[in-house]
Formats: sequence, C-alpha cells, structure tokens
Amino acid sequence: MFARYAAIVKNLRGVVLFNMDEEGVEDSIKWLVNRFRYRDLGLTPRMYQLYSQKLGKYIDGRPFRVLTYPLRELEKFTNDFAECVQIDYLVAELLILSSLYISPAMIIGSTYEPVIRSLSSFNIGVCKELSVNDWKLHMRIADYSILDMYEFAVTTALKVVESCSEEEARMISASREDAIKRDTKRYWRILCKDKPSRAFMYYVDNLKLYTERCKLERICKTDVLAASLAVVPVIVVPAKMK
Repeated sequence: MFARYAAIVKNLRGVVLFNMDEEGVEDSIKWLVNRFRYRDLGLTPRMYQLYSQKLGKYIDGRPFRVLTYPLRELEKFTNDFAECVQIDYLVAELLILSSLYISPAMIIGSTYEPVIRSLSSFNIGVCKELSVNDWKLHMRIADYSILDMYEFAVTTALKVVESCSEEEARMISASREDAIKRDTKRYWRILCKDKPSRAFMYYVDNLKLYTERCKLERICKTDVLAASLAVVPVIVVPAKMK
C-alpha cells in the first residue's frame, strides 16, 4: 500500500469526484484529459469501483490513477469521518485522500457541489467565463494552496490530536481560518467580490469539520490521523466543458 502511495503522490495534480450519469460530465472529463496529458489525476477506490468499466481508457495515467491508502488506519478513519460528519462516503474519501496526497480536490459537474458548499469555510467566486489559460494557472495555484498550508495544517491538527482539548481545537480552528483568508488573495485575478455567478473553488477544513461534528476523543493520541486533517481546496469544473 505505502509503495503505491509513494509512487503516485509526487505527480498527482488533483483528486476527482463526479457522477457519470450527470449530463455533460463526460465532456468535462475529456476536457481534463486533454489538459492533463503529463500529470495524473486521482480516482478514489470507491470511484474506481463505481466507474471502472466506463473509465477504462482513462485509467493508468491517462490521466486517472487509482489511489490507495498508505495505512489501514487512515482507510478506517474515512469511514468514521463519513459517519460522524454525516456525508456521503464518496465525499469523505475525496476529502481525506486529497489531504493525504497533498493535492487539490476536483468535483466535476453539479451533483456534489451543494454538499461541498455546505462543508466549506470560504469560496472563490468568479463573475466571468475563464479562459483555458485561466484554468491552467489557477489549477496550478490551487496546488500551491494545499502545499503551502500543509505543514501548518498538519502541525495544528497534531496539537489537537495530542491535547484532546476542545478549547485548543477552537483556537486552532480560528488560526486556520485566518490562513485560509490569506490564501484567497492568490486568486485576485479571477476573484469576484460583488455578485459571483459561480464558485471556482471551495476551501474545506477537514479538522474543523471533525472537531465540530464528531467526538474529539475518537481521534485522541492517534497522531497518524493528522495527515488526513488538512485544509482542502476543492475546484469546481462545470459539466459540458469543451
């Protein structure tokens, strides 16, 4: 498991979630394929189970790679995260594996956007259609969003796990929120503050979700879980992209 994780993590550009039955989603998958010829996109294990036949030609690095959990404890934690946060397992797996692989999440189409919106702390709203260059640039910036915050996110998650203190969790949640606010400035080229027509990206704080909705003692003294509790940028790729 760990060997496969190590082989994939360096070259991953994003972890994807979509509903193949939604109209226009396959068009957007083809659009992504044409723009990620040299970088991999991750499919979660459950997504692969659902769509392996339909996505056969896109798997094994064209551009999708099937992800794996580096440790069994982290796979078990995904079940716990889904149950206590009360979200679909597919969404929980997207958020946990994006954190573990230090890679932005991507939702294609509108099926999963309402739940991501409900989980998010902030979003980057846009007022215009983005050019291909806009997409490429800001997808790359999203890579830096999760990477540059990752050490801080894991370190603060460790403090919560080790202290088992709800007061510590609240203080750290506020500091992570400040970090997210600072990060939004990266997107000044496309950020619309007036009346955004749609969201380009959401920020989901896995640690905040867990500490607000779950029993903190369930993760106490389990240091390995900190790697799954980062702040995850979730890019929204509309259906019917051409």
